[in-house]
Amino acid sequence: MGEEWFAVLPDSDSGLAAEHALRPLASTVIEHASGRPWLMGWWRAGTFTVARAGAAKVAVAGQCPATATRLRAALSRIDSVDEAEAATNKVPGCFHLLASVGGRVRVQGTLAGVRRVFRAQVGDAVIAADRAELLAHLISAGWDEAWVALRLTLLAQPYPFQETTPWRGVHAVPADHWLRLDPDGTATEHRRWTPPPAVLPLSEGAASVREALASAVEARTQTHRTVSTDLSGGMDSSSVAFLAARGPGELVTYRWAEHDAGNDDAHYAERAAAALRSARHVVDPVQEVAPMFGGLAPGGTADREEPFAWVRSRARIEHVAKSMTEAGSCLHLTGHGGDELFRPGYRRLHDMVRHSSAEGVRQARAYRALARWPMLALLRELADNRSPARELVDASRSLEKPPASPQAPYMGWAVAPIRMPPWATAEAAAAARDLLRHAAAGPIKPLAQTRGQHETLLLSRIAGVNVAQADRISVAQGVCLAAPYLDDAVLHAALAVRLEERDTPWRFKPLLAAAMRGHVPDLLLERTSKGDFSADYYVGLRRHRTDLIRLFEDSELVRHGLIEASSIRKILLSPHPTTAVLARMDGTLACEMWLRTIRSPRPRPTVHQNRGEGS
Repeated sequence: MGEEWFAVLPDSDSGLAAEHALRPLASTVIEHASGRPWLMGWWRAGTFTVARAGAAKVAVAGQCPATATRLRAALSRIDSVDEAEAATNKVPGCFHLLASVGGRVRVQGTLAGVRRVFRAQVGDAVIAADRAELLAHLISAGWDEAWVALRLTLLAQPYPFQETTPWRGVHAVPADHWLRLDPDGTATEHRRWTPPPAVLPLSEGAASVREALASAVEARTQTHRTVSTDLSGGMDSSSVAFLAARGPGELVTYRWAEHDAGNDDAHYAERAAAALRSARHVVDPVQEVAPMFGGLAPGGTADREEPFAWVRSRARIEHVAKSMTEAGSCLHLTGHGGDELFRPGYRRLHDMVRHSSAEGVRQARAYRALARWPMLALLRELADNRSPARELVDASRSLEKPPASPQAPYMGWAVAPIRMPPWATAEAAAAARDLLRHAAAGPIKPLAQTRGQHETLLLSRIAGVNVAQADRISVAQGVCLAAPYLDDAVLHAALAVRLEERDTPWRFKPLLAAAMRGHVPDLLLERTSKGDFSADYYVGLRRHRTDLIRLFEDSELVRHGLIEASSIRKILLSPHPTTAVLARMDGTLACEMWLRTIRSPRPRPTVHQNRGEGS
């Protein structure tokens, strides 16, 4: 079984070059009403639902409960691709929307980036695909060393690079836009969504979040005999599990035991399990849990799309997927996205001190006491009026400075303060610096007008990309991954709630707690702690230290002059009282495994060619 993908072609002869290039790779072809190829790719049965009304066609790909009958009825009222989104209006789930109407094509993903859209010029036409690596293969694109150099700085690319690709000539369509393919081979991007004003009070907003999240979970559970969920004991996974228990099928929950006896996840997970009496609970003991850093030996593989931020947990993702497949599940629901929506960070304080100064100052003081922020550092962040472009310029000047103190707050536009790791070369720093300055010279619009909304969207899109990559790992083991918190409707509902009520220093995730009141036991909604997995980090490092040293002894990053082998070896062999320095290796590990994987030939699935509407 190979990895799934699809490409979208224009309804004209301008796509002939792309069609000829894709024919040897594709197992399925879905045609425009004209008879020309529209969707080409390789996917499992059930991935696509397609409907036709006259000369118009619409398709959804992914986790979507809409039937062909429903799509056909909606399509009959659509006159152009501009109106095609109405075909899935208020339909929950996570899916691509594709339409072919009047010779034009619409390609649309999801707001959190779980379903992404990429474009590239192939012959005489721009074509779209759900995989950047596929387009890179078609145009023989090389990877961008400056992009990889910048990726070494953080767990994810800083804004605005999080919606770019490492492949030259392959471009990502922004998550809040859709792509139109015209018959002449050109393509244009169009905004389809803007963040809602954050004006709803907690009580009203909680009802909207509850409705959206319940619908998102129901969309996954209604058609499966057995589904599984995480049940770590945290509020995010517990909420999903209790909603999933309302479905018609059997529920299996999963958690792994922790190495740290002080981690109280087990206490809350056991109480959640006791309340879910009808579910079957799987708990893997410590000795059976795949350790962190597993699968990163020199012969290991990674996702070919781009460096995978959760690379040190790859073996765990595979382990959970195998376990749930053995338990009979073909769909596993996860709580990823909950932190991003309901406790993203502190940038909203920057907005609140300007628009609701009394409450903003009150919360800023409380957070300062909790986090032990230095007063000067807090005042500096609250007073910061830099644009995203100005921040990039400043970041280019401070790339090689020591990392910012973990006790210092950060309320800027990027993911975090941008710093090169100590094992990066001067050449890597120079490449990253040039990339930052080049981006700063162009127009950069934040994802929302306020920093708090921007932060939620940025973190959600980063999580969405990671979930998509984790899903490909899980699918290879037989189970799909679903993250209901990252669905469009859930994201929209959370963003509509007032900033000062969505999260506070006095209550843990008050919006989610209010939304789930009456559906999840109060004990879980009133939890104030969060599990720590530092012990698991050290155990995995101790077990796989030799593998990591071997990995960098013959390093692709070293070969390309981006890191120094002796520096990273010294880090790996040194004692570390905290995980702070080691955590900075995640970006480097992700890039190293990715470069090793794309060095090998692209695998081809061995399947028979089919024609038709897809199923």
